[in-house]
Amino acid sequence: MQAQDGELLQAVTQALQQDLRYEQIRQQAKAYAIDSEDPISQLETSIFQHLLTSGGATFISNTAYAATEQLQQSYQAVPCIGPASVEALDSCGKDRHLHLRGLPADSLQKAKQAWQKLLVERLYYLQAKLDLPLVQPRKCKAGVQQDTPGGSTEPASVRIADREQPYLAHVPLLQDSHLFGVADWYSLVTTLLNSHWDTISSAATQTLEAVNKANPTTRQELGSDWMSWGWLQGFFQGLRAQHRQVGLDDMLHAWFQQSSIQTGEACLEAGVIPRCRSALQTGAPPALRPRLWAAALALHLPQASVETRFQGLCSQVEECHLLTDLLIEQDLETVANSEHFFLFEESLRAVLLAVSRDSELGASCCHKPFPTLLARTEAGNTRGPYPPSGLLPCRGLVEYAAPLCYLFADQASCAVLFCSMYARFWCRLHTIDDTAGKHATLISLCVLFLHLLEESEGEVAQHLRGLGCPPLHLALPWIMTAFAGHLAVGEVLLLWDRILGFDSLLPLPLLAVAVVAFRRQVLLSAESKEQVMSIMEDLSQLKTVPLIQGILFGR
Repeated sequence: MQAQDGELLQAVTQALQQDLRYEQIRQQAKAYAIDSEDPISQLETSIFQHLLTSGGATFISNTAYAATEQLQQSYQAVPCIGPASVEALDSCGKDRHLHLRGLPADSLQKAKQAWQKLLVERLYYLQAKLDLPLVQPRKCKAGVQQDTPGGSTEPASVRIADREQPYLAHVPLLQDSHLFGVADWYSLVTTLLNSHWDTISSAATQTLEAVNKANPTTRQELGSDWMSWGWLQGFFQGLRAQHRQVGLDDMLHAWFQQSSIQTGEACLEAGVIPRCRSALQTGAPPALRPRLWAAALALHLPQASVETRFQGLCSQVEECHLLTDLLIEQDLETVANSEHFFLFEESLRAVLLAVSRDSELGASCCHKPFPTLLARTEAGNTRGPYPPSGLLPCRGLVEYAAPLCYLFADQASCAVLFCSMYARFWCRLHTIDDTAGKHATLISLCVLFLHLLEESEGEVAQHLRGLGCPPLHLALPWIMTAFAGHLAVGEVLLLWDRILGFDSLLPLPLLAVAVVAFRRQVLLSAESKEQVMSIMEDLSQLKTVPLIQGILFGR
């Protein structure tokens, strides 16, 4: 315990020292102490009051809160690939996170190794297919400013956003090739679950029975009833009908729109991370959403240092081309054809290319979803992870970034927000492990969906399987994209409000069950897999909040 306290103190101190505002606050406190006429015995109290009124205390408190969370995540953030992965997972996360029971460790290990092999093989296949190096230095010098017709110089972010870059001409050669997508994850997850579903289901049943029989104290210690409706109703207390919701009540009552804005502004004025997250549990007013999200993630947007760093990453894009840049461009084609996002195509190109060069992203992820690939120069020297961010672009990666363009006009803020969201949430959707409960990763989210669907809509689940359309075949694309590209943009943002507010991906399987339940009658009337897919193809008219409330509290 003392060792962990020491680590925490060191982490908080380091986080403070790395932020320029800490030095400013320290100097202001020093100047206040010098000018103060208070007696020495009262000086400590008066300095503290000064920090409270100036906002310095809130900054220090939020920094400590964020550093504590990151340290707790680091106990669990172990490599997904490698001979010691499972042992490290067991030793690091057991006391802090729930784990899915009934899924053997050796099966997880084999799945991770198979996943690593698949990614490496596909990367080299793409390299051979395109006859391009993984890293290709640019012939012209990076950082050379190009004059625009008006005589001004263009920033690097504008240059890399250009769709007509010569290197991108290779994209059509990819055809339908990619590193991985939803279909690959579906194959992996279903193989794992089908092989061990009996033991997983049996373990869940035994745990729920034990929890139901236990007294409240023992029940809390067991903590593994996370798949029960009772646990979920308690966890999502903020979604109960007595709590007014943005995304429902603001459309019914004009007065609530103003009330929600006042509540949000009060949270922003206080600036405390837990309070901002609590406000997001009932949804954010659109006008305050960018600031509330940033506050909940301990980000300070926009600011000059963020823009400077972003332009530096864009300059790195210009220094050399990566084969993975072509995969990003291929993914952007879905945005170019989208009525909601085509206007943001150039911004998203700059954001995703810059993010791929951000070496801090991989280290900040609460899970390590990908194997570490090391790039080498022609001389054989190691030049760091490939790509520098450690994030191998998947099909659908742009779906995580596109909705953020509705929050921030500047690309730098979008990039920072994307990195923070990926590191905290979306990396869990690309991770092979058995973390369950509040911090559940993809496999546990899928198990929760199947378990809840069987309990609430067993007839529909059985009918879908009889048509050769397993329920997970419908739900996995929704879960893996966090419903981006499936729901209307406004509804996606309302859903992501709750993900941030509850600091969990559990709303995803809940909403997936709710969607199936909502279309129960028409699904039961379907006579083929094709009819089912047609019925579930368009979710753009569905409303997030009433669906989740209904499946949680309306049963």
